[in-house]
Amino acid sequence: MLVYRILGPVEVSDDGVPVAVDGALRRAVLGALLLEAGQVVSDQALVSALWAVPPATALVQLRQHVSALRRVLGAPTILRRGSGYAIHVEPGGFDLEVFMGLAARGRAAMAGGRPEEAEALLREALGLWGGAPLDGAAHDFVRQARPALEERRLAVLEDWLDVGLALSRHPELVGEILGQLTRNPLRERLRGQLMLALYRCGRQSEALRVFRDGRALLGEELGLEPGAGLRRLERAIHACDPSLDPAPGVGTRREPPRRPPLPADLPDFTGREEQLAEVSRLLETASGRSAPTICVISGGPGTGKSALALHLAHLWEAVFPDGRFHVDLRRDGGDPMPALARLLSLLGVDGADVPASAAERAELYRYRMAGLRALVVLDGATGEHQVRPLLTGAPGCPVLITCRGRLPGIGFADRVDLGAFAPEDSVELLTRVGGAARVSAEPAAAALVAELCGHLPLALRIAGGRLAATPHSSVGRLAARLGDEDRRLDELRAGDLELRPVLARACAGLAPPARRALRLLGRRGAGRFCATEAAAALAESLDEAEDLIGALMNAGLVEYSGTDDGGHDTYRLPTLLGLYARDLPDVPDGPDVPGGPGLPDGPDRPAAPADPEGMAETAVCADPGGPRR
Repeated sequence: MLVYRILGPVEVSDDGVPVAVDGALRRAVLGALLLEAGQVVSDQALVSALWAVPPATALVQLRQHVSALRRVLGAPTILRRGSGYAIHVEPGGFDLEVFMGLAARGRAAMAGGRPEEAEALLREALGLWGGAPLDGAAHDFVRQARPALEERRLAVLEDWLDVGLALSRHPELVGEILGQLTRNPLRERLRGQLMLALYRCGRQSEALRVFRDGRALLGEELGLEPGAGLRRLERAIHACDPSLDPAPGVGTRREPPRRPPLPADLPDFTGREEQLAEVSRLLETASGRSAPTICVISGGPGTGKSALALHLAHLWEAVFPDGRFHVDLRRDGGDPMPALARLLSLLGVDGADVPASAAERAELYRYRMAGLRALVVLDGATGEHQVRPLLTGAPGCPVLITCRGRLPGIGFADRVDLGAFAPEDSVELLTRVGGAARVSAEPAAAALVAELCGHLPLALRIAGGRLAATPHSSVGRLAARLGDEDRRLDELRAGDLELRPVLARACAGLAPPARRALRLLGRRGAGRFCATEAAAALAESLDEAEDLIGALMNAGLVEYSGTDDGGHDTYRLPTLLGLYARDLPDVPDGPDVPGGPGLPDGPDRPAAPADPEGMAETAVCADPGGPRR
């Protein structure tokens, strides 16, 4: 059966196989006939739909386009009737007709007192939309026909929101209504729905502000006052009218449990101003985007990826009233199923109702997130396969992902890369953790400690923790101990915070050729290198060396370092990682890699703390009341 779609791109399929309809004008002819499916559309009406100013050859071109459509669709599909054409569509073969049928059934269910059924039908109807209607058709036709289709969608959307409010789902709907009202600020029904949802959430002052904003907008743009219904609602909210409360026991859904708090933010968070500003811009504009906002925060071990993501989540608390969900993916071994189960639990799904398959869990997760204004932090991802099912798909629910690699398979994501600190930020972090008086008393020694730490946030925090724990010792003495390359990694330990296991975890998943390459590059020593120099050090061809460098970059272990004087790309191995890599075995030693392969699963496995690699700026807080930056 031929199936026609216009609620998004103009598309045709025949028993599921796409049928190519080439050309914007040809798609416009098809769209114009489909909008009057089963009815005769005159030649003149088709010409007027295709061209604002018809050319002299308009009728000839129209016949050519119809002939071409008949060839790809089959001759009996488009029929000549008098001075026009009609298209034959099988029942269920046109998405607009299916949409209108579902909407009519949904409205009938609501009128019949069956709100749950109505909600499902209207949601199914809205799910048929795949973007701007008639996308890909000629501009003149789209300009005429699209507004009426958009109006139909908005009317059904408003019906669906009414049903949701009747089902006491106002906490879930605030974000969705706000986003729709932002795009359609003059629709009074949407404005009233937002006011009611906010009022039922206990946000009376915000509900009244929405009314005032609407009245000001109508006055400025049209010289009008809000309609009588909106004014009555405003008075009722002022008076806390009990009639505004949801009807008890009618389709009431169990409220989600209280959102668990995020892991603690840092009072001494340091640096990363550029990255903070970049991601903040994305979060600020997320609700106004048509596509979901996804940002991958990548960087090598110990660069503070989790700390940055959590700091952002705390900074933007007020923008995401429906929750900020932090999901630690490190404990799941790359499997998205446990994370989906935890997220569904946070969203109010009973354990017995969590689906068995990943696809069903992901579908339910996206449904529960739809319309919310929430932030999701996916912390410590291992690859694209793990995070794809956890992406919300909702513009009002941005997702921050921390990962050593850049996740190139998530092609529509924004990316922020973290490396070593600038020297001044390194000393600042050392000051905040280790103590301002001691560090300022020995500035040269402090700068040397920062350099010996490779300006790596985790190493600096460990060094600061050692200073805080030994007030009798000097910064210079710490610099002297770190100066011995053979002992430096052993010195970078403070309490349960230690650098070596973090580096071990970062290297544990490498394939043997990449492990060998990392070891040889570590033995080569510090400094930049190009692919030709790497090929010589590895005794490999240039192509193989480039592939190995790429694998190490994807693992967050090698950094791009600009171009040399000859215009060649150069790379660098972070200082401390280079020291660790020199003695890297060909096969990872499982039991010696905390949290890595070799540890038992189940109750006998020791509880692992939050990965200090990701929490490089959260693990040691020497002065919780200290200055913030």
